[in-house]
Amino acid sequence: MGKRRSVIRQAINRVLMSGNPSAYVIAYVDRDPVRGQSIAEVGGDRVIGVSEWAMTLDDDTVIPLHRVVEVRGRDGRILWRRGRVAGGQGAGL
Repeated sequence: MGKRRSVIRQAINRVLMSGNPSAYVIAYVDRDPVRGQSIAEVGGDRVIGVSEWAMTLDDDTVIPLHRVVEVRGRDGRILWRRGRVAGGQGAGL
């Protein structure tokens, strides 16, 4: 597994194990054949699982981890963002 996916997976697992996943939002690149590419968001409470390469939502939608761009609290606190991690430290991405 690549380092980037490992870091993303850890961030999503922190959301799932937080005891309050609804307090988090995960932003990802949505690719729609009609609308094109855009950033979509999903509440952490919709995520039912995360594997080495993807997260699965409660409606069986599978989102590859390489499309995740940010994990943050609903209060705006960033847990992980592509290119950096909380605290401003580089994630090596």
